[in-house]
Amino acid sequence: HTHTGQPRPMVRLRLHPSFGVCLRDQEQRWVSLEQALAAKAAALSAAEEEIKASAGSVVALLACSPAVLEAATELAAAASASCVVESGFVLPFQPRSFRDAGSYVQHMSQAVRGFVAVAWKEGHLLQMALSQIGKSLRLPFGVNPAARPGYYHGNPCTFIADGDEAPWPSTCGWLDYELEVAVLITRPVSREATAAEVAAALGGFVLINDFSARDVQADELVSVGFGFVKCKAAATAMGLDVVSSDELWAPGDRGSLFEGRGLRVEVKVNGEAWRGAGGEQSSTGMARACSLEALVRYMALDEGLQPGELIGMGTVPNCCGLEIGRWLQPGDEVALSAEGLGTLTNTVGHPPATAQNFKEVDCGGGTPPGRLRTALRCALLAVALPPLTFALMVGGALSALLWRGPAGVLRSPAPTVPAIRRAADKRR
Repeated sequence: HTHTGQPRPMVRLRLHPSFGVCLRDQEQRWVSLEQALAAKAAALSAAEEEIKASAGSVVALLACSPAVLEAATELAAAASASCVVESGFVLPFQPRSFRDAGSYVQHMSQAVRGFVAVAWKEGHLLQMALSQIGKSLRLPFGVNPAARPGYYHGNPCTFIADGDEAPWPSTCGWLDYELEVAVLITRPVSREATAAEVAAALGGFVLINDFSARDVQADELVSVGFGFVKCKAAATAMGLDVVSSDELWAPGDRGSLFEGRGLRVEVKVNGEAWRGAGGEQSSTGMARACSLEALVRYMALDEGLQPGELIGMGTVPNCCGLEIGRWLQPGDEVALSAEGLGTLTNTVGHPPATAQNFKEVDCGGGTPPGRLRTALRCALLAVALPPLTFALMVGGALSALLWRGPAGVLRSPAPTVPAIRRAADKRR
């Protein structure tokens, strides 16, 4: 819904390198708006002039008013066969930025279990187990999950289109796919956005495949400490079709995207359907950690969002190999599909000649400790940890009962820049 509250017309768009934005009409034709405008003999209306100015950008067109989108729909319906484009479509837009969340509850829990096999074979099981214990306790508040949705900043420069080859990362041994639905921001979102502002900014939805190097991810989770660095940076695939948000979603998470079972989705590798243990087809209506509005508002907090930014809503449960224990191989054809969003097919490339294990990448940081040193450390911790853990748990119990909580922004403000400067001047 737009800032005026008027629903946008439901449109589906693609992009052609020569003919600009193409809109699918009721006859399932992909009509080039640039060609349809050029074929008009009469003078262009104000709405058609705005279409002309936006006909080279999916993001710009979806940001137009409902009246302009309605005019674009009518223009496509009246276009002749000479304005129809049948092939040659490319990436519908180049994301300005890419944020990807872990919204689906079942995916997050199954992914943790799936990492056990990866961590065991890559030598990270002990570190990952200790990390999970720390996350589950969250002292001094006791055992409870995080209240804020988790997400990471991906690489907007390595998006590939339907039909492109997905490069095999040079440090990857366990390559995975992830079927996700992403939302395109087409209007600015302020740092303290309202629900209405968010609803007006959600321009459309698109199918994506977040290719992931799971062995690299396991190493980064327990060693780097800065979140995802290289494990998801090599490639993310995007479908050709961008569907206007009002076709699938309405405020309050109403609409076919989330209501009921949601949209049915499917993953096929070399023509074989890859599903979870039960064999049931997955869908987008499964339980999520928060609403789409809440997710976008949190991402905009203290940052804002701008047109062209893309937000992944997380892997649909059972739609990645990590959850079902299956892994991609060089040359595999990965085909994703989702009701209402079309398909996305990519072939996996082969590892480069310079491929090496992630642990062997040397940036001049020195030699890692040997096996004997690591074994001695573990033996020392086996003796020292029990009394230390007991002391920490007693302290955690007391903190959970007695700690007054965070001071808050207003109760205990951090020193401002002028105050810091005044203190420095006094020291001089």
